[in-house]
This record gives sequence, structure tokens and C-alpha cells, in this order.
Amino acid sequence: MRFILLFLMMTFVLSHIQPDIRSGKVKSKGVNLGGWLVVEHWMTSSSVIWQGVPEYYHGYGEYGLMSYLGHNVGDERFEKHRQEWITEQDIVEMASYGINTVRVSIGFWIAGFDKTGGSDWKVFAPNGLKYLDLLIKNWAVKHNVAVLVQIHAAKGSQNGLDHSAPPVPGQSYWAQYPENVRNTVDLAVFLAERYKQEIAFLGVGLLNEPSGTTDEATLKQYYLTAISEIRATGNDCILTVAPLLYQQDPDHFNDFALKETHVWQEWHKYLIWGYEDMNEDQILNIGIPGVQHQLDIWKGNPLFIGEWSIATTNNAPFASEESFKSFGNKYRDTITSAKGGWTYWTWKTSYDETQDISKRNSWSLRQLLRNGWFTI
Repeated sequence: MRFILLFLMMTFVLSHIQPDIRSGKVKSKGVNLGGWLVVEHWMTSSSVIWQGVPEYYHGYGEYGLMSYLGHNVGDERFEKHRQEWITEQDIVEMASYGINTVRVSIGFWIAGFDKTGGSDWKVFAPNGLKYLDLLIKNWAVKHNVAVLVQIHAAKGSQNGLDHSAPPVPGQSYWAQYPENVRNTVDLAVFLAERYKQEIAFLGVGLLNEPSGTTDEATLKQYYLTAISEIRATGNDCILTVAPLLYQQDPDHFNDFALKETHVWQEWHKYLIWGYEDMNEDQILNIGIPGVQHQLDIWKGNPLFIGEWSIATTNNAPFASEESFKSFGNKYRDTITSAKGGWTYWTWKTSYDETQDISKRNSWSLRQLLRNGWFTI
């Protein structure tokens, strides 16, 4: 019996999809585990973590939420949230649809330390790391899914938005203090080293959507330092770099880190912001072709579309099922032309449970797949 179990474990390892994605043989076709280890109210509003929390705090992110709840209340609530928001059954369902990659958002507090001497990480609910371990070392191995760990919330906040858990809402201090940047390097190295030998571990997304007061020079130096320190350990995992949020185009970063192997350029391509005035016809004939053109002329490292969706504005509702499916398939095919592949934002939202399932929620890939409105 022991031999059989060992044989089965070796079979999992030898046949896992992750090495083929890392090598470029197979593209990522995946989804984000949004709202799990970094919370946002708009997508997790039904969770126990928000019960009785004044609306004033809904846009603050996890720092503001835990500052309000305190550890006596917040720790238990977050434990329950993490247990329930993403489970092994979710990974089983993802794999059944052909999803081969998950991108999981984490915050700087997950490491449980700050070598630069800061204490902000202590505000947050502890023990998130055990769920990341469970995903990478267990669920993703058994169900043949690769895991990209994304630094979504850096110390001091890299963009001031709620998903980066800013200590002051709307303010970004990450690039203004060297100790913040150093903390993020330490975090990236910690994650890469912790999961270096895990077969399901694809790599680390080095920073999510930098903007606000983040400047390009500091950002590039951070990436180079993190890449260098991770590679110095002999780790060849995928590392994604992203330009400033408003510079996701072929004119920026196309010559950055070209000598580095297994470095992907990450873009987030939504047909919402900047497309508010487009109707359905314009989205189909101007918006999507415009994204395709950017992908076609890109000359840098392999492109990875870390976030995208088929959500649109009310000006382009794609109200009929036929038009919606046609639009979704066309945009999926466009995004799939990225050499590194993609991860949809996101797997689920609270709207899946609080609304009639027949009401379309384009942010929830789970709902789209279950209802047959979208295919991988």
C-alpha cells in the first residue's frame, strides 16, 4: 500500500502542468482567486468579515477593516472567511473546466514579519500563510493546477486603492520610503524560497497595478533587485513585472529585463475604463481590435494578461445571450494570443449567492461557466 501511494504521488508530480507553463510549452488559461487572502468589499460583501461594519469602511481595504474590527473580533471572522471563500472543491471545479492556472493575491502581512522593523503587518489577521500553503502544496498538486502568487498589497500601498490595503485610504507611500520597497523585496524572496521545490508553484507576480505616487525609476529598480536576489538562490520560477497602471502599452517596458529568463510582462486589459462611451458595435470593432493590435506589436518579454474580464459598461450591455457569447468568445480569443496566457478576474463574487443565478455577473467566471455563457 505504501508503494502504491508513493507511486501515485510521483505520478502527480511527473504529469503536472506547471513545468510546461513555465517553459512556454503551454499557455496559462486561468483565473484569479480574488477576495480570498486580500479582501475587497465589492466582491466579498456577503462575507462574515463585513457584518455590522459601517459603510464608511467599505472602501478602506483590509487595513481599515481590521483597524475597525480589532483582533478580538477580526481574527475569528477572517479565519472563517478564508475557510469558506475558496475551498478544495473550487479547485476541483476549476480544473473540470480546463483551468490550468490560478493567480492568488496576497498582502505583505502574510509573511508574518518585517525585517525593516515596521509593525503595520500586525494590524492584519494572522495565519493567511497556512491557506496559501494548502493551495500550493496540496490542492493544486492533486488537481493539476499551477499557482502564481501575486503581491497585491505592498507595504505602504503601491497605488492607494482598497485592494492594496492602504494605511491611509487613497494614499500610496510604497515608493516614498526605501524600507517599504525593501520589505517587498524581502517578501518576494521569501515566497520564492518557500515554494521553490513545490511542483505546482509557477512563480511570483512582483507587484500589482503600481500607480499613485509610485515612480518608474523606483519601480524598475525594485524589479531588478527582486529578480537578482531570487535568481541568486538558483530559483528559475516565473516572475512577472508590470509597468505603471496607466502605461500598459507597447511603448513602455518593452526593453526591460530582456536578458532575464522566465520573466513575463503583465498587463491588465479591461474593456471598461477608457471605454465608457463605446457602444457594443464600437467595443467589437474598435475596442477589441485595439487590444489585439497592442498584443501583436509587443516586442518585449512574454506577455501575461494577469487580469481581464468580459464585464462592460451599461453603454455596451450585450444584453442578448447570443451577442454576449459572441463578444466573450471574441475577446477570449484576443487575450489568448498573449504568449504567457491569462487569468480571468475573478472566480466568484458575493453576487453569485445574493442574486438570481440567471442574472448575469460578468465578474464571476464560475457563474459564466456554470451557465454556459463562456468557455475556456
